[in-house]
Amino acid sequence: MDWSLISPLMMLALWLLTSCLLLNIGKYIVIKYPATPTIWWAILGLSVLPILPVSTSSEIGKVPKVLLEFGGYIEQKQHQVGQLSVQNIPLSFDVLLYIIFAVYLAIAMRKLSGLCKSWLSIRRLLITSEPFSQSMSKVPCVQLPITCSPFVFGLINSKIVLPSYFSQLSAEQQNTLLCHEVTHIHHRDHIALLIWSILGCIFWFNPFIKQMEKGFIHAMELRCDLKTLRGYDINKKHYATTLMTVLKRSISASTVPSTANFSSDALSLEDYKSRLQQIIQPQANKPVYLVALLFFLSIVLGFANIKAAPALYSATERWQNPLTDFRISSYYGHISEFRHSKPHGGIDLVAPVGTPVKAVSGGIVVIADKTTLSPNLGNVVLVQHANGYQSLYAHLDKITVEQGMQIKAGSKLGTLGATGRVTGAHLHFELLHQEQRINPLAILELK
Repeated sequence: MDWSLISPLMMLALWLLTSCLLLNIGKYIVIKYPATPTIWWAILGLSVLPILPVSTSSEIGKVPKVLLEFGGYIEQKQHQVGQLSVQNIPLSFDVLLYIIFAVYLAIAMRKLSGLCKSWLSIRRLLITSEPFSQSMSKVPCVQLPITCSPFVFGLINSKIVLPSYFSQLSAEQQNTLLCHEVTHIHHRDHIALLIWSILGCIFWFNPFIKQMEKGFIHAMELRCDLKTLRGYDINKKHYATTLMTVLKRSISASTVPSTANFSSDALSLEDYKSRLQQIIQPQANKPVYLVALLFFLSIVLGFANIKAAPALYSATERWQNPLTDFRISSYYGHISEFRHSKPHGGIDLVAPVGTPVKAVSGGIVVIADKTTLSPNLGNVVLVQHANGYQSLYAHLDKITVEQGMQIKAGSKLGTLGATGRVTGAHLHFELLHQEQRINPLAILELK
């Protein structure tokens, strides 16, 4: 069974939980900073922070301080991670995981295909449009023979698409709408909306991204309103009246998806009330507090990344046992008088002297001698793996690798022996993550 397939499911669960939490934090933040769409980009980015890979460098790692403490493998504190036992899981579970991935891919492709069809339908609709002359901006404008909200279309050569009723509006209202859409183009809002739509298709299984997109649209429109009012010196009451006019005209028509509209069906009645209130009485807040809050969230989620890494990334490594035939004589955390009644920092595996000791995963040899660490450990090999993991092999009879060597999973490191302070021949094996010991049975099936 390919146990590494479990890791994406664990990451998914953590991502959904983090997304839900950050979505609610974002809703609280926009109460103070309603016209800042950047918040939602930050929220989206922060949501993936706890599941980003860490410590994937292939360079030689440093020796953990915990291994240099007096007493060698005797430690004061134990750092536990959850058990990842794979026994009694039917092999058909692998097939189920592949089926789930196939379903995800099929739905994602279907949604992306639907998005492409929507854009193609808009392009076909623009064939029926007619050029609209205006002197306010150099941006080209076209008018459609349908009722809709004015919107921006096109990634490179963007144009403003106007509804059939646009000619019936007053010159002042026309100018207001054109200024609003030009502001959208200036901030590249139409491109941002397309990116959000694509993300929604790819990550359709995360419902919180759609909620983030709605929050972004609301903040984007508020920013566009404020920038238009300030940049073009438009009367606030007149601007609000124009918004209400367009809403009444477009209420029976659906807005064009993934485009920057003057009125959007992604906004609720409460959103429009808030939008009108911000137009008349804009809310000003110091951005320094927002930056400080986002920085604090980054630290918290970064810490969560470090703590969650043992469970998330242990499954991505190709772990295997260091010995092929053995019995366990002492478990992790075991207390005995031999260790001065202190917890055991690893696990002891008994086998005949000369039995080959193999690397549990690929990596780089950090230590391959009997002098760097405590003499109690005898001949020692320490290997640096990906994602912040290290493995230690002590009491070896012979060492067959050198410091700095790049090894693969299953590579021979030496042979089992009885060097150092021992009561008999055995392999003392330790597993560390982020320079802290963890229970090897949480990663390996040493049975």
